Amino acid sequence: MRIQLTKQECLWLADLAKKEKERAATANQEMPSRIFELRRDNMADIETKLNTAVQNEIQKERNHAR
Repeated sequence: MRIQLTKQECLWLADLAKKEKERAATANQEMPSRIFELRRDNMADIETKLNTAVQNEIQKERNHAR
């Protein structure tokens, strides 16, 4: 089956493809910084949880020593 496109439809599709290519290029440029942000946030969350766990263990030791 063959589809006939008008000149206007061809221009519209070409414009759409160009915009999508630009959007993909922008997303690829932004992705490394976004990955860095997510890793930093995850590390901060892990650090907070670790500090909380350590403080809880210290408190348990103090309570046990009494």
